[in-house]
Amino acid sequence: MSPSGGERPDHRSPRQPLLNARFRIEIEGLSGTGATEVIFPEARIVGLRGKARTVQYGSLTIRRGMTASSDWYQWWDRARRSPAAARKDVSVVVMDSLRADAARWTFAKAVPSAYSVSSLNALGSEPLIETLELSVGGLTMSFSGSRS
Repeated sequence: MSPSGGERPDHRSPRQPLLNARFRIEIEGLSGTGATEVIFPEARIVGLRGKARTVQYGSLTIRRGMTASSDWYQWWDRARRSPAAARKDVSVVVMDSLRADAARWTFAKAVPSAYSVSSLNALGSEPLIETLELSVGGLTMSFSGSRS
């Protein structure tokens, strides 16, 4: 509590909205994967099979400033060349104001379905952006700390 009796701005409260700028990406088997943007897929219940529900997932899209690392391209290239390409779990972790993990979305059995690089412009000074679109096979979400 602050001297005035109110909550401190950095207090971890389940009611305090998380900001969309504090996050990281974790891709199974790839180290140091960063991202500048994540577009979450829609998950839609589309039918029943016996007692189980069928869920259809849209694409997970991740973007980062292009570096000398070719790990995203290499993963996409393996998927392009082989239908048995390595599927990886991909996690998107949102952090609270103290930079502690607050929420985690884990996308199971992700495989690249599209790869692109932003356009070049000799008159511009924007970073080159690499985009990887992933087909996902499942989704789980969890909260850390005091969130429930």
